[in-house]
Amino acid sequence: MSSFAKKFALFSVVLCAAGCSDPGRINPPAQKHKALVEDTVIKKNIPEHGPVSTDTAGIIKQEPISDDQLNKASVSMKDSTIWLTAHMRLDHRIFGYEEPDSNSRKMILLSIFTNDVSGNPYKCPYGSYYETNEMDGFKLKFVSDGDIFIRANVEWEGQLKGTVYIDKKWIEFAE
Repeated sequence: MSSFAKKFALFSVVLCAAGCSDPGRINPPAQKHKALVEDTVIKKNIPEHGPVSTDTAGIIKQEPISDDQLNKASVSMKDSTIWLTAHMRLDHRIFGYEEPDSNSRKMILLSIFTNDVSGNPYKCPYGSYYETNEMDGFKLKFVSDGDIFIRANVEWEGQLKGTVYIDKKWIEFAE
């Protein structure tokens, strides 16, 4: 072997030995960098989901309803029956309250929203329904008109079970 080849071989061995002996000197393979996004949510303000309260005032976050897309319940002029047929393009969330006050106990609900109806999350004693046709045995009968609320009787198979108050914005009188 020539002296040049010996020097080259020796240089290669020294270079490899020097390079392999200090792993800190070898640059790691390039990694894709991910942009770090700071979490801006304040953790103490996130509600914990626990058992549903039996108090029906404000327990569920309600979806807003546009005034121009309201589906109103109708009062029959013949027999005072209050009826409502669900319409997928029109929204309704009609509560019957224990007193003529929207902060009083919710007694019955007619709503287009599944989250309002499924499992009766507001714990309404007379139930929650999509429309009046589903109220097997129950009927709502108009009794009187007030400033903000109408008064309606809740009947079960012809028997008076109670009285509820419904916000007038949800009611129209049929011919």
